[in-house]
Amino acid sequence: MKYGWRLLFIPLWAMCIAGAVLTAFLAAGWIGWQPFALAAVIGLLLGVPGGLWNTYKVRRDDPGWN
Repeated sequence: MKYGWRLLFIPLWAMCIAGAVLTAFLAAGWIGWQPFALAAVIGLLLGVPGGLWNTYKVRRDDPGWN
């Protein structure tokens, strides 16, 4: 499973971060398409490195677990 963990962790991180940011924007009263677009960008910018870090950490901590 060479790419399996990346396919799991990167979208998970990106969607969680984007959802949290979007919730904060909507709670602050910012309504429109802009908060959705900005939350998606922030989710990608922070989620991809976070997902990659998580993938490497899982592989490093337990190399025998596929």
